Amino acid sequence: MYQLRKILAVGAIALAAFVVTAPAQAQSPGPYVSGALGVTQPSDWDITGGTVNTKQESDPGFAGAIALGTTFSDNWRAEGELSYSNANVDSFSGTNGSGETSMFGLMFNGLYDFKTNSRWTPYIGAGIGAAVIKASDLSPVGGSRISKSDQVFAYQGIAGVSYKIDDQLGLFTEYRYVGTADRDLRTDSGIDVESDSGEHRIMVGLRWSFGAPKPMAKAEPKPIPVQAPAPKPVAKPAPEAPRNYLVFFDWDKADLTADAKAIIQAAAGNSKTMTVTRIETTGHADRSGTDAYNLRLSKRRAEAVMGELTRLGIPANEVVVRWKGEREPLVQTPDGAREPQNRRVEIILSK
Repeated sequence: MYQLRKILAVGAIALAAFVVTAPAQAQSPGPYVSGALGVTQPSDWDITGGTVNTKQESDPGFAGAIALGTTFSDNWRAEGELSYSNANVDSFSGTNGSGETSMFGLMFNGLYDFKTNSRWTPYIGAGIGAAVIKASDLSPVGGSRISKSDQVFAYQGIAGVSYKIDDQLGLFTEYRYVGTADRDLRTDSGIDVESDSGEHRIMVGLRWSFGAPKPMAKAEPKPIPVQAPAPKPVAKPAPEAPRNYLVFFDWDKADLTADAKAIIQAAAGNSKTMTVTRIETTGHADRSGTDAYNLRLSKRRAEAVMGELTRLGIPANEVVVRWKGEREPLVQTPDGAREPQNRRVEIILSK
């Protein structure tokens, strides 16, 4: 147990170091690869058969795993995993024993992430697959020894928490219980025995995502036409109504305020007196939340403006709805900052 506490302490120190030094950003959806190392504590295994009835106790050992997976949504992930563990035998039914056991597993895991609108993401998961369990020189077992391997059905339960270092790299630590069907073994003296099998694992690892979002290209401003000078002094035409409007929102809201509705009404009214072929509504957010959350929030804001325009008589097929989250701020701010001018929808009346 001293070894187990020592490894857990090292993992906690490494995790705390990342918390202090890394920026608060969200990892990207899409494919990823991960690797982890940790400690395993095999359960006490009952070995029975014929004249043999003994309980195997093991020391803490080590475990490692690599996985290739993908993120399907904000919450769901699936992955294929290869793992290996090894531990030395301590005793058999209270008598000093020798030998070691190892487990090589292939698992297919499903995991659910609990989004917290922060750099921390708790998660749970489960997996099924197969494992090859090898017993090497287990002794004494019924006055003999066991050196044999068996391939069995395997399953596991997972609970952990991950920390986002940046858009692609994340640190995670987790607990796993790995169980298998009973393994069939044989002693050197020819007695067939069965043994249950299970392990408790504490793992610390890194996850690298390949799906970092590319920054969206900013629209180039359209050149303003210059009117040729008139040969004779003429009366100046009335100035054209503005074609660009900004609708602002409260923090973490997509509800239209009275001021916002007045601006939308002005845009809708002017569009009916001008040459307009298309109306664009583009939603934005400040940087106080995650990139994924802000993208959804900016979509709701753009759709709220579009809904008000159609209520005011603008045909829905003349309105184009876009959303860009926090990627095109009106005012540059550090990540996590609340900026009222970035919580907006831009309305553009296009010719």
